[in-house]
Amino acid sequence: MKAKLLSLALLTSGALFAQYGGYRSADPYGRSHGRTNPYATGQRIIDSIQSDLSQIGRRAAWDGWARRRFSDSIEHLERFQQSAARGKFDRGRLDKAIDNLNRLLTAPELRPRDRQRIADHRDQLRAFRSRNG
Repeated sequence: MKAKLLSLALLTSGALFAQYGGYRSADPYGRSHGRTNPYATGQRIIDSIQSDLSQIGRRAAWDGWARRRFSDSIEHLERFQQSAARGKFDRGRLDKAIDNLNRLLTAPELRPRDRQRIADHRDQLRAFRSRNG
């Protein structure tokens, strides 16, 4: 009887360890569906850049020109992410977002701290583009 209980305890503890120690997928249910996104790590970076640009844009959008540059940058990054989710690395969208950030850096109304953050984001996007994700 003790041997049966011991073997049952070992089997259940082994099953519990196997359940929690395995491969972690991006899907919360552990499904892969045969698709993987090779750009998933870069998309987290792009998400944080979009969020930061949105915050800077709300604070620094002093005229229509600046608001347009911020919204265009965010839109190009969103479209890049849509393409990346389908497995396509859209350099054109990244280039357009980088170009908009370069244009924003020429605006004299930007706060120095915001200018530095935008320049850092531009450099991150350039590095991301140069290594293809």
